Amino acid sequence: MSGETGIRDLLTGLFTRDYFDEIIGRELERSRRQQLSTSVLSVVLTNYEGLLTAHGEEARDRAVIEAAKVLLAGVREKDSIFRWEDDEFLVVLLDADASAAALKVQQLAALFRPWRDGQGPLPFPLRLRIGSATHTRTIVFANVVMAARAAARQKTQV
Repeated sequence: MSGETGIRDLLTGLFTRDYFDEIIGRELERSRRQQLSTSVLSVVLTNYEGLLTAHGEEARDRAVIEAAKVLLAGVREKDSIFRWEDDEFLVVLLDADASAAALKVQQLAALFRPWRDGQGPLPFPLRLRIGSATHTRTIVFANVVMAARAAARQKTQV
């Protein structure tokens, strides 16, 4: 279980959901002023609870930590990654339209693909799904987050 204290998640060092709530208004206003697109990715570990059953809490936590490392290495410095739920990460891609978001989904999927067969840094398989959505002026940002999360649950497993 992840703990949240302020800005950083204790397990992964990623930003917390509370911090997202604190900063997203400013980031969206900046994007609007600069006429930049903002996209959201949802990355869900689909066998999160199964890891606990099969390998224990330490293995499940290690899977979350290793996935967070890949996400940090796979996004730009100006993007932000949040530990959204115990088994989910939210990535906010600034200055990224729908095609840039789709490309990032493909890149991350390629990085994680070997993990599904236990070929990653963990001695067991890790499966995940990635979904994306892009903010436009006509869409409320909360709906963009919900759309990315829904897409992650519908996408083919990586």
